[in-house]
Parts: sequence; C-alpha cells; structure tokens
Amino acid sequence: MAAGQFGFWQRWLEYKQTGHGGNVALKSRDPSDYQVSVLEVAGTAATDADIAAMETRWKLKLQSRDMGLNRN
Repeated sequence: MAAGQFGFWQRWLEYKQTGHGGNVALKSRDPSDYQVSVLEVAGTAATDADIAAMETRWKLKLQSRDMGLNRN
C-alpha cells in the first residue's frame, strides 16, 4: 500500500529497484511491459484505511486483478 512515512515515493523506489516491488503477480513479468501512472492523490488527513480503499477501487476499475496484475 502506498501509505506510511514515505508513501508513494517509497513504493515507487521499490518498484524501480526490483521491477516488482514485492508484488508476487509482477515477479513473472518483464518490467518493461508496464507503465506507472498516478491515478489519485490522498491528502495528508487520509488514513491507511482510506488509502487501501482508494487502491481497491482502482484495482476494480482497471480490472488489474482479472488481468493477473494484483492478487490482493
């Protein structure tokens, strides 16, 4: 989840360094096969639960689970 002290920035660095950021579904894919876009920005008052809900909403909208990009 893109939350915590360094939020999205820390998550982005993990993806950049590993190509998958610990995402099991992405480990078998070539990192050059995908792009990264910021779809929504959470305010400083957003809780971890708020951010998790935002991420879930985008996974549903983009059907990333159906396409095998997310398993959670």
